[in-house]
Amino acid sequence: MAQIKRILKCRGLWYAAASVVLLYFLYLKTYDDLIVRIPSPEFDNVRRFYWWMMVAGCGFLLFEGVCLWTGKKKLWLFPLTAVFLGLFYMAVLPPFSAPDEQRHFVTAYRISSEMMGQKSVADEAFLSEATAKEKEIVENGGTVLVRAGDARQEPYSQVGRDSYALMLDEIFSRDPGGKVTVRPEQPVGVTPVVYLPQALGITFARILGLGYIPLIFMGRLFNLLAFAGIVTLAVKVMPFRREILMAVSCLPMTLHLAASLSYDTMLIALTMLFLAWCMYLAYEKSSVEIKDVVILALILVLLEPCKIVYLPLTGLCLLIPKKKFQSEKHYWVSLLTVVAVMAAAVFMMNFVVVAAWAKDTQNYLSWSQTPGFTLADVLHDPYHIFQVYWETLVVKADYYQATMLGAYLGNLDPELSIPYFCIFLLWGVLFVCSLRQAGERVMFTGGQKVWTVVLIVLSCCLVLFSMLLGWTPKDFTYITGIQGRYFIPILPAALFLLYGNNLTLGKDYTRGALFLECLISIYGLIRILSLRCFV
Repeated sequence: MAQIKRILKCRGLWYAAASVVLLYFLYLKTYDDLIVRIPSPEFDNVRRFYWWMMVAGCGFLLFEGVCLWTGKKKLWLFPLTAVFLGLFYMAVLPPFSAPDEQRHFVTAYRISSEMMGQKSVADEAFLSEATAKEKEIVENGGTVLVRAGDARQEPYSQVGRDSYALMLDEIFSRDPGGKVTVRPEQPVGVTPVVYLPQALGITFARILGLGYIPLIFMGRLFNLLAFAGIVTLAVKVMPFRREILMAVSCLPMTLHLAASLSYDTMLIALTMLFLAWCMYLAYEKSSVEIKDVVILALILVLLEPCKIVYLPLTGLCLLIPKKKFQSEKHYWVSLLTVVAVMAAAVFMMNFVVVAAWAKDTQNYLSWSQTPGFTLADVLHDPYHIFQVYWETLVVKADYYQATMLGAYLGNLDPELSIPYFCIFLLWGVLFVCSLRQAGERVMFTGGQKVWTVVLIVLSCCLVLFSMLLGWTPKDFTYITGIQGRYFIPILPAALFLLYGNNLTLGKDYTRGALFLECLISIYGLIRILSLRCFV
């Protein structure tokens, strides 16, 4: 009887039960009315998929609620939550529905072929026996060799019952390999490190002889597992406000990217690990050793060469006090070594791009067939560039914050969105997870916050600058081509600015906030299913 009373007093059970009741009235109760809109029998598998996704979502919320409110916080629950929600996103948003996922696919496929010791790109030997269509693809820049069965353009980026039906029909398909051909997409020219998980997954699938669809899902799965593993390590290392990293990791847009083949996944994870390691060395570890500096340099070497727009965030290293080093000489040697190693890596990977920016006196944008901005334009008329930046914030700020959290999932599809009221709730989740709890000691000083603000502003300016030169027509009054997801690596550092003595919560509301974040994901994904299963 006492055990039953204790269970009945568990708030998590009540919150989880209320969530399931909400989903019941929103979706389960209307299931019979909606399901008749899915043609039968050709789409019976889509009907079953829709039903079981709703059941799985409700079951997960019950499990999450019980685990969150029974006993102390458990670190093991976070990676489990991230992986399950990621799998949910992986299923609801089929292959190639994420931004530029086809290009990420061929990039990871090329690295996979190199891992397996196979020919990865078309050469003269291939062209000598190629068909006219294959030669045309190679002439247009598509050089990555794939199995003949992996050259199909399905599933289409448009999410609907046809995509779901193809995914479900071929999820257990096999492909023994044999003939190879080329895909039309051009690979992404970044450091291969950010594609290692995807490439390992694709390699594993090829060794097992899995078909096209399961091969894509295997690459996605390995990417998701790598993301969950790295962020869990960051959460474990973080000395305070771990909930910030957890909340950012479980945002709908973050998990959508983590459950795809996108290299943004590794960027976000490594940025969090770098932030956590800096905070650990600055505020928890009593003294900094050589191995700590080596780990810091290694993280930066993996992170920064991929996207130099986040380079200013490396300044967080300066939060580590000199007194934690063996001597002032040790401090300066460590600092210069880290800077030198990172600069060398960045230079080797981005020299061509930066040199092109510096030399180009003309910039023609193929997508708009119009001239674009050049570095000379920036230097000759900085006031005009300032006006362009200001207009960008006025016009696009709302779009950036919405698409950073969960609006316009997929290929920027307005119908694949977390509802706008949920976006406001997600900001509330992030706010609650960022505030100081009663009894916590704040070591993040005002001066350090000012320095962090400077780094964040510089990084945001570089994000805008990259698309000013790379995507914006000269006659535009604002910068175009930027999506909110580009700011996710910067978001955790920005949220730490809220952590201070001025705003304090008397009780710990983070369990409820994190549960609400899970509920929003499940609700949003079932909503997407309910809209897209019928078209």
